[in-house]
Amino acid sequence: MKSRLSLVLFVFTLGRAVAQIDDEGPSWSFNTSVEAVVWASETPAPGFLKQDGHTGFDPRLVLSLDALLTPQWYFHATARIDRGFDPIDQPDGEIRLDEVMFRYRPFGDDRLNFQLGKFPTVVGSWVSQHDFYDDAFLLPPLPYGQITGVGVEHPQSLSRTSLQARKDGLRPNIFETPKRLWGSTIWVPSYASGFAIFGSRGPVDYAVEIKNTGLASHPSQWDLQSGQFDSPTISGRLGYRPNAAWAFGISASHGPYLNLDAEDLLPSGVDRGDLAHTLVGVDARWAHRDLILSAELLASEYETLEAGDLHSLSWYVQARWKAAPGFWLAGRFGQIFNNEANGPNGTSVEWSPDQWRAEVSLGWRITPDILVKGQYAFTHADGEPTGPGEHVIGLGAGWRF
Repeated sequence: MKSRLSLVLFVFTLGRAVAQIDDEGPSWSFNTSVEAVVWASETPAPGFLKQDGHTGFDPRLVLSLDALLTPQWYFHATARIDRGFDPIDQPDGEIRLDEVMFRYRPFGDDRLNFQLGKFPTVVGSWVSQHDFYDDAFLLPPLPYGQITGVGVEHPQSLSRTSLQARKDGLRPNIFETPKRLWGSTIWVPSYASGFAIFGSRGPVDYAVEIKNTGLASHPSQWDLQSGQFDSPTISGRLGYRPNAAWAFGISASHGPYLNLDAEDLLPSGVDRGDLAHTLVGVDARWAHRDLILSAELLASEYETLEAGDLHSLSWYVQARWKAAPGFWLAGRFGQIFNNEANGPNGTSVEWSPDQWRAEVSLGWRITPDILVKGQYAFTHADGEPTGPGEHVIGLGAGWRF
């Protein structure tokens, strides 16, 4: 805890000092917010919630620094003090440096940007609105916020015998074991470390990134020391905005889904890069007056040693309606479909249950800096006698100052 606090203080002090080198040129802004969410759910809690009982309290202090050093150079850092990146994952609290990066714009505008550090993935459209004050919901969409049956710590979890044992009830299913053992289609905004090139030209946006770990990886793998670039994940997105109402995008990613420590458990001659997660996605957004509709479709393939290529198709659609000044209502529905894996003796066996989630949310922006919002979600996993808790309610409040 002390070492992380020292790192956070050093980064923020360095950023402010560099930004103040020339009072007439560089500028900086320091922003603070306090956020808190009270959760109530069945157990085991759905999504990435980690409370042991039926209720949980998740407070958070967010510190952000933005420094424009020159028209070409920009620095950003975000630190959080809370109970874990995933709600209540660290009940005793922790300090994290979630984002820290330098950006270089050779032309001083948005045409071309080079970025180095720890920052959100460029894949998909939801990531650009994942902040507490930008997202209409408290939970991320199902593809970004639910575990699947891809074991990221133990390659043998996808062996034929292991899959059959889970099916027969001889081993716990994925919802009865720690969530850090499993991957997600995309683990929330995936603040992995690496390098990106991005920009925009008229109605077209583009972005390419090279990161140290895959999109399915747990937050513990996002720091630079937790991954290696001998098996990097390469991702990209191309966006098109024909007018103010419409926006479209296509994304792709390829890289290992196993954690770094899992490489020691692989057979001789096999490394993490041989077992890849390949993802292709499309997204769309339409806005008209007080209504915003958005949707994403993500197709994934996971390579395995024994169980064949595992395929997953996930999607969600959501609507947000501004009911009155400062008030909104929102609804969302998402699903995850999976094929069957190769089981023992030529049989087929389920590697991950199909899942769906229905959600409603409402929010009240009391002032530009004070926000209150609440959400109800119902999550269902097909064919699982012990699936995730189906009902969850969240009530959150935030204050920026």
